[in-house]
Amino acid sequence: MAATILADVATVRRFATGQRHFVYEAVSHKGDAVVVRASRREDVAVARNALYWSAQLRPRDLPLPEVLHADLSLERHPFPFVVLERLPGRDLGDLVGDLPQEALVGLARRLSALQAIVTALPLGQGYGFTPRLDGPFPNATWSETIAGQLARSRRRIRDAAVVSESHADRVESAAALFQDTFATVQPVPFLHDITTKNVIVDGERLSGIVDVDDVCFGDPLFLVALIRVALLANGRDPAYADAWLDILRPDEEQRAVQDFYVALFSLDFMAELGHRFNKARPDPVETTYVERLSRLLEAHLPG
Repeated sequence: MAATILADVATVRRFATGQRHFVYEAVSHKGDAVVVRASRREDVAVARNALYWSAQLRPRDLPLPEVLHADLSLERHPFPFVVLERLPGRDLGDLVGDLPQEALVGLARRLSALQAIVTALPLGQGYGFTPRLDGPFPNATWSETIAGQLARSRRRIRDAAVVSESHADRVESAAALFQDTFATVQPVPFLHDITTKNVIVDGERLSGIVDVDDVCFGDPLFLVALIRVALLANGRDPAYADAWLDILRPDEEQRAVQDFYVALFSLDFMAELGHRFNKARPDPVETTYVERLSRLLEAHLPG
């Protein structure tokens, strides 16, 4: 199928989301479509990881797109690429403002059930973002994972010089208050990037999830905080994130650390400003967006 469509391409368009890969929809003259995900040569290992997770998770009933073709050899082509089934629908982020409350709750229930399949996998031998179930694990503790994300944000802020590094100082000071809580976190595997992107919705129902290149081992509430920031940073109602929390029922201590994660991801979003990643140039920096992130960060710091 993939070869037939690619031999008869009528239109190609690039998806706007994502920072690492170059992802396109190719549509044939007959209207059949596939997704082509190309990567830089230096990211060939990441492409291999995506195939690994597809093989691991699709048999467990996670709705990842079928892999139709892959060439990671770097011999016939100068870059690795994968051709994937085109799932019907659009990113949740494109639709979330138009979906009714009951649809958002239904999506949260469906995604949390899929997440439960992943969290039921064996605990890791370490923490952090890992390309395989058996590692390697970049961190010995969850605290080290948090510190690593903070350090990355600080480096990006320094390099881009768009926002003040004082934001990183405040989040780092807050992290010190949660060290005892971080020490209790088990190395639970979870999908960390199924937010308002990578979640494909058709109508009001989940069509599937995409771009699973690795899994994080640690606190699954990390994802819920990222969902909240993805919504609030773009002026969206946080009802979808609230639905996740209602399902997970965190206790008071977990809610406090979840607020810290919101501040951490607000800093992470700030740190992305001024970087081009896989684009020709950085996106324009909107003052209202920066101010929204700054308020979000401050509102979720303890005290």
